[in-house]
Amino acid sequence: MKKHRSQSDWLTLIEEFEQSGLTQAKFCAERGLNAKYFSLRRTKLKARPEPSRFSRTVLAEPKPSGEATIHYGSVAVKLPAGDVDTIAQLVKALAA
Repeated sequence: MKKHRSQSDWLTLIEEFEQSGLTQAKFCAERGLNAKYFSLRRTKLKARPEPSRFSRTVLAEPKPSGEATIHYGSVAVKLPAGDVDTIAQLVKALAA
């Protein structure tokens, strides 16, 4: 019986393949995968745009200090909320 893999499973397999140093044929043979189907899945998943590195920020309650916090990966940057130009410049620089 064939195992149905989720998109997450395929992404994990693709990452393992790319780090393995094996040829695609050898990698697939060792894992019992159909090499042509693996190649098709890899091509389709690689064609998708990568998710944004920005995380979604939800303001739970107004901050009395008037600060805006921008989260970028594991870093949080706090800026004065009224300083729109600085915030815009930071966002542009992070997106580059």
